[in-house]
Amino acid sequence: MTTARRSLLVALSLAACAEHGPSPATSHPEGPPPPLAEWDGPSIPESAVKAFEALQASAYAQGEREARAALGRGELALQTFGLPVPCRERYARLLWHEHRIEHRALSDCAAVDELRMRAHGFNKVLEAEIGRRFGADALAVAARKAGCR
Repeated sequence: MTTARRSLLVALSLAACAEHGPSPATSHPEGPPPPLAEWDGPSIPESAVKAFEALQASAYAQGEREARAALGRGELALQTFGLPVPCRERYARLLWHEHRIEHRALSDCAAVDELRMRAHGFNKVLEAEIGRRFGADALAVAARKAGCR
């Protein structure tokens, strides 16, 4: 990927970053993101928008592949990004001590969409397996115990 293209993608993702990432109470998207919504900012070439959407879809699929590989190695984990919510450390300890689920903090606030979509794809696969093993509400129960909700 060229430096100019990477810079455009980073700029687009930072412009869209109103929040600092998901807390344990946040659900993850069910699939790749919908096309970018229209906005009042400067016009972005359609080719740049399509390249950005393709990068997001590719990153999501990469996250799913990484999750299946982690499961194949016997690993259970969840990935987060963004500034830590106050309960994140308690939540991570509870997940580990109760279920042996590793908490992986990928980055702080400036997570680019590629990283976020990869984490969403990874977590979708792992959350399904965690629900199968420990019950559909296992993560919600841990979040409540940690004081996240």
